[in-house]
Order: sequence, then C-alpha cells, then structure tokens
Amino acid sequence: MLRGALLFTVNVLEKKLPNGMVINSRYKVKDFLGRGSYGSSYLVYDTQEKSQVVLKLLRVHRRWKKSGRLAFEHEQELLKEINHPYFPKFFEKGEYNSKPYFTMEYVNGKTFEELIFEEGKVYGEKEAFQIGLELLKMMEWLHDNGIIHRDIRIPNVMLCENRLRLIDFGLARRFEKKKLGPFSLNQIKRILSPISDFYALGHFLLFLLYSSYEVKENEQERSWEDELDISIQAKGIIRKLLAIDEPYQSCQEIAQDVMQLT
Repeated sequence: MLRGALLFTVNVLEKKLPNGMVINSRYKVKDFLGRGSYGSSYLVYDTQEKSQVVLKLLRVHRRWKKSGRLAFEHEQELLKEINHPYFPKFFEKGEYNSKPYFTMEYVNGKTFEELIFEEGKVYGEKEAFQIGLELLKMMEWLHDNGIIHRDIRIPNVMLCENRLRLIDFGLARRFEKKKLGPFSLNQIKRILSPISDFYALGHFLLFLLYSSYEVKENEQERSWEDELDISIQAKGIIRKLLAIDEPYQSCQEIAQDVMQLT
C-alpha cells in the first residue's frame, strides 16, 4: 500500500523533459516515449552524429537506492555485449545534472500494444503463433548467450519494417544454465531461468489472441481456455508456457510444437 502510494507520488512529481531542451549541449529532446521499470525514455536528436537516438534517463525513485543505480548500469553492460539486429544498439552513457542516462538506437516501429489498442490490429491463431515463433528466435539467441529478458510484453516487442525487435532490457539478467528446482507460479515472472521468458511468451500470445475476441452482452467472464476459439494444440502450448502443465525447458521444444500449428 505504502509502496503504491509512493510510486504514484513519484509519477506525479517526475516531470517530463520539455521538447526542444538540449542535454549536455548535444541531445535535443524531440518527444517523450514512455516510462519503464527503471528509466524514462526520450526520442532525441544527436546534434553531433546528426541522427535520432533514444536517451534513457534513470527514474527519480531508482536513484535513491544503490540497487537501482546498479541495475541501470547492468542494463547498459548487457546492451554493450548484445550486438545483434534483434536488439537496439548501445551508444554511450553520461550524466545530466547528476542524473545518469545512456543513449541507444531508435527503433522506428510500432509496439504490439500500439498495434492492438490504438490501431485495432487483430491476430488469429496462425498469425499469432507465427509471431511467437519469430520471438522465440530472439529468446533462443539470448538464452544461448546466458541472458534472460524477463520483461517480454506487448509494449516491449516492436514491429519494424515487417520484422520484430525486442527492447527494454531493464529487468534482463544473466543466468546459470542448470536445472531449475521447485517454484511457485507467483515466483515465475522473476526467476533467473528461461522459464520466466516462456511464461511471458504465453501471456504475449494471449494478448494477440484476445485481439479477435468479442465480448457478448451480459456474458460472464470465463477462463481463457473457454473464451478463446483456438485449437486444442494451441491451448496445450500455452498451458505449458504458463506452467499450468509441465513447463517447457527450451526454445527448441516450444518451436517444434509451434511449427506444427503454423
């Protein structure tokens, strides 16, 4: 309760940087892109490189604790190591009025949150799982390199020139490749295991599939399995992703099942 009230107050008091403002005589603010767990992101014009980039500024309440500052540094270190077209490129870090920031590639596309809720895009079973298969390739690359994203959601997956890009590595962590012990479903989102990314993929697919669901008047809410008109095979895949049934252990396992659908 107290934490929620504190975050609400922070969000109210945390003013956006105004458009036109120039940071460190180099970055001219063009637009506010949004706030994540750790940073506020802005589209800025790099007057030195003559290009648009994203500037991510550490949020106020995250600066108060050492853990918040370290997590922000950790995100930068991961982005430096990840040099792949699936993910945004890291450029440089700096400080503005004692506020840490870093810059990275601007991915000019639409998030699936925008596509679904602003543009009314609708995804059927086949298309949703084809998108899931492409997302699996990104996850597999990360997992093979010992990294889990832990924040695969519709605001963090973008469609850019007909290909997917995965953004926001604020919660990403390195993990040890070992068999996972017992865990509860309320722990699954944050455990240091690929299973947390698989769980997120399950919810990502549900968002896509619900884009074509129409609520009937006076209809009582039911489970996703009853509401969605999808195949038994699709339901089986999502149940395993959500760890309702025995969870998947690798991206390859998931891909094999998904390819039978698509």
